[in-house]
Amino acid sequence: MRHTVFNFGDIISTTVILIIFFAIFFVMIHMIKKMKSTVPLPPEETLQQKVDDLTTRVKTLEHRVESLSERQ
Repeated sequence: MRHTVFNFGDIISTTVILIIFFAIFFVMIHMIKKMKSTVPLPPEETLQQKVDDLTTRVKTLEHRVESLSERQ
């Protein structure tokens, strides 16, 4: 029967590896929680969408002006 003797260096290196593993584990959990808590922002309007929106607003205003001028 063989008796296994662990060196002091083996114990230290195993402990260091376990500490590094747990540190990475908890950092990843923290990052995942942080990502879930931030609400993704909607994409910013492109210039073309802004132009289209302004065009529709101008057209509705023109129609209102025409209808008001017809009333008078």
